[in-house]
Amino acid sequence: MPNTLKPKALLNRLRTEKPSFGRNMLWMALTQGVHRIARLGATLIAARLLMPEAFGIAAIVLTVHELVNAITHSAFVPALVQARDDAFDMLCNHAHRLNWLLCILLMGLQCAIGYGVSLAYNDPILFPAIAVLSLSFLCLPPATIHAAKVLRENRLNVVARAEMGQSLGEAVLIIVFAVAGFGFWALVLPKLLTAPYWTYVYRRATSWTPTPPNHWRIPPALTRFSGPMIGNEVVFALRNHMDYLLIGFFLSLDVLGVYYFAFNAGLGLSLGLLRAYSTALFPHLCATSEAQKGDSMLRGMRLFARFAVPVILAQCLLAPWYVPILFGERWVELGALPILILICLSALPRIVLDTCSQGLRAAGVPGIDLKLQLLTTVLFGVGMMAGLPWGIQGVATGILIGTTLAALPAYALTHRRLAPTTPEVLSP
Repeated sequence: MPNTLKPKALLNRLRTEKPSFGRNMLWMALTQGVHRIARLGATLIAARLLMPEAFGIAAIVLTVHELVNAITHSAFVPALVQARDDAFDMLCNHAHRLNWLLCILLMGLQCAIGYGVSLAYNDPILFPAIAVLSLSFLCLPPATIHAAKVLRENRLNVVARAEMGQSLGEAVLIIVFAVAGFGFWALVLPKLLTAPYWTYVYRRATSWTPTPPNHWRIPPALTRFSGPMIGNEVVFALRNHMDYLLIGFFLSLDVLGVYYFAFNAGLGLSLGLLRAYSTALFPHLCATSEAQKGDSMLRGMRLFARFAVPVILAQCLLAPWYVPILFGERWVELGALPILILICLSALPRIVLDTCSQGLRAAGVPGIDLKLQLLTTVLFGVGMMAGLPWGIQGVATGILIGTTLAALPAYALTHRRLAPTTPEVLSP
């Protein structure tokens, strides 16, 4: 008789079993599947109701927010995930107080950048939109330590629940606002309105009560690791969004709208898979012995590539059929199809780049990762600037070439750095 489990028993088993890389990958893959399906539904409606200029304005607003928000991604959480058990509580208390200060400062920074961007692009609507979105930073400090505890315990089912809820909420609100005629606000406001859900999920998932430290001296364990990590995330965010800034500035917001649509409709699925993979890989490598990190990193990359590469190639081959059917002939006539295919192909070398990045961070050498991020960003920038005279198709081609050229030295350096034969390099 086959060994089967009823749904309730299977759910209890998933909750009680020790987390593994495979299970965490499944959780995050499910999350990104829900996210992409929800995003696809929202894009289907928005693409038919909004003009390209609305997509262009939203691209600039969301880009500024993501660049500033990148600081919060890496300020304290990675350092807490890697912290020693005997220092964890002390570091959490310091990180909690510092995170409140950081998020308040980031609100002001985003508003200041928004004012400058509004002047640079000669569009006064950009400033209020960027300023309003900065309010989402107030939702982070109440649950940042809780999120670090969840990742430290490798409970990515909680991460999945938070991200799936946000994705579904954003998609529903985008559709509602687009139908109601909110214009580009339909693409911006949902990110702010769903931020409290993230706080709610993590605070429900684990308990933690802060004990204010009796001094303001920042522990070196936070700054030593967080400094390079912040640099990594900011450079990474800049690389992923500089094309929006360049196209919007040198071409027009209408052209940027076409590019932004093609990027999200094409690379959106691949980036979702990569995010699921990276989120699962980092805590898995942190829990692996120093001598096994290199082998674990390669096994993880091979496992992910077996699934992701066929999906990416199939998406490129099927694009001429599904784009006009799902999104409408208008976007094909505007030239979005070749952009979509080129950007989608750039996800292949991104698998190598993301793997190397997570491997170096887990090994406690984020400074090396920062150098690789800077090299990749330079290659991105050179490729995009070289292709800019040929419009958005030239920019997309430059991204594909730059990503491929960056993946080769990244893999060689990371493989040498994490080799089991050089354990002294792997110590934090």
